[in-house]
Amino acid sequence: MKKLIFLFLLLFTFGCSQFNPYIDSRREAGVIGTIGPSTKDKVSICYNSLQAKPEQIISMAESECVKTGRTPEFYQQKYWDCSLFTPTRVEYLCRQTAKTGIDFSQ
Repeated sequence: MKKLIFLFLLLFTFGCSQFNPYIDSRREAGVIGTIGPSTKDKVSICYNSLQAKPEQIISMAESECVKTGRTPEFYQQKYWDCSLFTPTRVEYLCRQTAKTGIDFSQ
C-alpha cells in the first residue's frame, strides 16, 4: 500500500509536465553545439501522441526554423525513440522558402 501511495504522489508531483513536447537539443558542458539529434538544419521534437496536438508540434518546428530564416519540412517520425512519457520523435528539416520571382501583391 505504501508503494502505491508513493507512486501516486510521484505521478501527482510531476503531473502532466512529463507529457509536454520538447525539442531534443541536448548540450554537453564544454562542447560547442548540440550532441542531441537537433541541429540548426534539423529540428527533433519528442512528444506524446495522446497529449500533443499536431498544430502544437508544427508550431514548435516553425519557431525553431524561423531563427535561421527558414521553414520546416517534415522529414521522418520514429516511435519509442525518446523518453517513456514522450516516446514519439518527429524530425523536420529547416529549408529555405522558395522564391518564385513573381510579385503577387499588386
